[in-house]
Amino acid sequence: MSETSLLDRDRETATLHRALEAAVAGRGGVVLLEGPAGIGKTALIDAVGPLAREHDALVLGARASELDRGFAFGVVLQLLEQTLDSLSADAREQLFAGAAGRAIAVFEHAASGDADPEYGVLSGLAWLVANLAEERPLVLRVDDLHWADVASVRFLEFLGRRVDELPVLVVGSMRPNEPDAPAAVLTELAAGPAAQTLLPGALGEHAIGAILGRELGGEPAPAFVTAARVATGGNPLLVTVLGRESAASGLRGLEAEAQQLTEIGSRGVARIVERRLRTLGPDAVTVARATAVAGERAPVDDVVALSGLAPDAAHRAVDALVAAAMLAPGGRAFVHPLVRSAVVASTPRGELMRLHRDCATRLRERGARQTEVASHWLAAQPSGSADAVADLYAAARIAAAEGATETAVELLARALEEPPPAADRPRVLAELGELELRAQRPHGAERLHEALAAGLDGEDAVRARAALAFVLVHNDPQAAFTLAEQARAQTADPALRLRLEAFVAEALIFVDAFAGQRDAWLEAAAAAVDPSPVMLAHVAVQASMAGAPPRQTLELARRATAGGALVDDVGQGGSTWNLLTHALRFAEDAEACGRLLTDGENEIRRRGLQIASLFVNQSWGYWHRDFGSVATGAARSRLGLDAVRALDLDVTTPALAAITAENLLLLDRAQEAAEIVDGPLGAAEGTFVEPFVRSARGLVRAHLRRGVDAEEDFRHVIAAGDARGWRAPFATRGRLRLAELLAMRGERDEALELADHDVAVARAAGTPGALGAALRVRARALGGDAIEQLQEAVETLAGSPLRMERAWALHDLGALLRRSGKRSDARAALRPALDLATRAESTLLSRLVRAELEAAGGRPRRELLSGAEALTPSERRTAELAAEGLSNREIAEALWVTRKTVEHHLGHAYGKLGINSRSGLADALGLTAAAG
Repeated sequence: MSETSLLDRDRETATLHRALEAAVAGRGGVVLLEGPAGIGKTALIDAVGPLAREHDALVLGARASELDRGFAFGVVLQLLEQTLDSLSADAREQLFAGAAGRAIAVFEHAASGDADPEYGVLSGLAWLVANLAEERPLVLRVDDLHWADVASVRFLEFLGRRVDELPVLVVGSMRPNEPDAPAAVLTELAAGPAAQTLLPGALGEHAIGAILGRELGGEPAPAFVTAARVATGGNPLLVTVLGRESAASGLRGLEAEAQQLTEIGSRGVARIVERRLRTLGPDAVTVARATAVAGERAPVDDVVALSGLAPDAAHRAVDALVAAAMLAPGGRAFVHPLVRSAVVASTPRGELMRLHRDCATRLRERGARQTEVASHWLAAQPSGSADAVADLYAAARIAAAEGATETAVELLARALEEPPPAADRPRVLAELGELELRAQRPHGAERLHEALAAGLDGEDAVRARAALAFVLVHNDPQAAFTLAEQARAQTADPALRLRLEAFVAEALIFVDAFAGQRDAWLEAAAAAVDPSPVMLAHVAVQASMAGAPPRQTLELARRATAGGALVDDVGQGGSTWNLLTHALRFAEDAEACGRLLTDGENEIRRRGLQIASLFVNQSWGYWHRDFGSVATGAARSRLGLDAVRALDLDVTTPALAAITAENLLLLDRAQEAAEIVDGPLGAAEGTFVEPFVRSARGLVRAHLRRGVDAEEDFRHVIAAGDARGWRAPFATRGRLRLAELLAMRGERDEALELADHDVAVARAAGTPGALGAALRVRARALGGDAIEQLQEAVETLAGSPLRMERAWALHDLGALLRRSGKRSDARAALRPALDLATRAESTLLSRLVRAELEAAGGRPRRELLSGAEALTPSERRTAELAAEGLSNREIAEALWVTRKTVEHHLGHAYGKLGINSRSGLADALGLTAAAG
């Protein structure tokens, strides 16, 4: 690098130095250099290298080009592949251990194996970088990001949101408003929490004079420098080009020569390059064009062959281009992307497309990667080449398997233009349509319909119908249902059949528009001679919510989960297994419910499926509300809620908001609960989820003395449940909650009627927890003369795992005994109530019980200001996983955080819990065997 490269760049270099020093200290970041071509971005990126090496940092670099846009993860491969290839087999295996193994597909050009390949590969690459950075700080430099493939930029954005706790610095350069740039992802990268953008400005006259002096061999006159500033706008590259052209024209930088700079500067870089090429002769023009097409990573032999010149002539032309400062030393790359762009712009379009076709053919013949070959077919003239279609199709499948959906769409769209042979057209159309749907492009469904109309058959037709069904379910449920049923009947793939069956069942269950078909399907499933796991699971769910005896639900669940097929489906978007956990909860089997949740979560963790993990967080929230710790439940569901909001998953948000609000209310955080759930129903309206969201919202509103609004919610819950045949008290808790609200207002007759309904259903079913809860509510409806009723509720709940229900019943009994003047008996009921409330970590109930105990003459123990209650949601979840025996790496991978974050959370948790090692975590957290 010349000493003039960083003139007038003190601010930028100081920022880069600070960012590097922070990264070396473990506080990584992203620095983006944005500006027009020639402003000096590359020089600034290059300046990071020497300083980074002084800190013993590993510096990895990549430079994107226009050819990279169709090469999925091409820039990532430039960054990492050479380093990985240099490692021993053992070292490579260690780097790809754990979650990083999901990135292996990028380097072996194979399917990732993940149901969510994009997220799986991105998280795998992030862990790979984190593993690399464990040995020494890491600097990733990427020049010309505006030309990078979308998948690579998406990875850098993904990494950028997690880099602040890694010894990793990402430095990139880009031009603003560049046509065809991945603008949306670049904007997200620049907006990341650890990102900062530098905008190098125009050079001042002192710097311009220094550059001109270097090129002219002497100090230029001030008037000459001023004219140069006006002609170039202070752009460093343009100043350099102007200086060289001035020297070539015989100028010496005199004041009298200043006027001539206007004419030279007006030519622009493209015209200057074109003129200089002509002076070097036709062979230089031919080689320059071949180099521009082949790309700077192409071997010189490829450029020679592409030029069509004799080897000696081609090599002489390369030497001439290097001597003319058009090619960099070595002859493989242009000195600046603007020079390449000028060469491309001066090449006739037909010749340019021919060169790309010839380059693709040569690469194909020497066995180059199909992704690399396809990048040239993208720029070649469509000509009906079967080779082009084959390469584009293969590259698209690789890109899709790696999660680079946008790139795959571009490749298949180009294959369609070639066009493919008539027999292959339906298949290409179908795969393009599926990918366009995944990328939320507007023509995906249209392509799939066209493929089916063109004769698509076999499993390809099945997948097309399935893809259409998955996308149409919200806009045209009936069409979606019909397509899914057709695909399910036709497929020979057991895994796809199970997924389609789950989709059909979930569509019927979740969407109210299918009410009639839902009942018929459930009836048929219940009567099936050889029912599938999906059928058994949904029949179990409906049975539990209708008030069936627990033994019936548990037997159906046992048969549904035999063989593990339901849990294996966690990554396919199927939530049937997760829905079944609610059936087990309604059957009041805490152990079986926790076991199924744990099995599903282990599979999700093994496969790195973030979206699927959100369902588990919701279900653990309910499990802990009923059987465990409401603080842990709030922590789990809140983590899930924050994640779905960050991912903008509208459909999942209301369900997580509902249970998060219920647990927050039990933690005596009513206002926070209201902020989460007290709003429009959104995507929950008209679905299976709506009654649960309304029930939670009504509960919070009732607590905040908004009885009219709460009553409206509860009555809607009851009506929706009745329409679905949900009679079990705990299905939605609508009757129980409305009865409590009415009893509080003195409307005892209706309150008793509602409570009596649930008492009768629970007695018939034999669910002690639901019966005890209904008896407690009935006692509230009765008013003052209800001690025997509450004693029955307490006795009924004595053997139930529903910890909070037992605590509430004891609280109500103790309060009523105190008001009846039986203070000693009251204390006897309230002390175990406080113990249960404390173990359940319900701040609300603990506060209420303490107040009653004090009123009854008792001395409740003081509240803890530390311990498990003091843990944040993230600290609690980290500590729970550590208590399960997971290593720091495994915890980090499970929670999608860095190991440093895990260490930080564990350190805080140890301090709050008063322990100094993992061995004490389970006891300190009060964990049971199934508590997730």
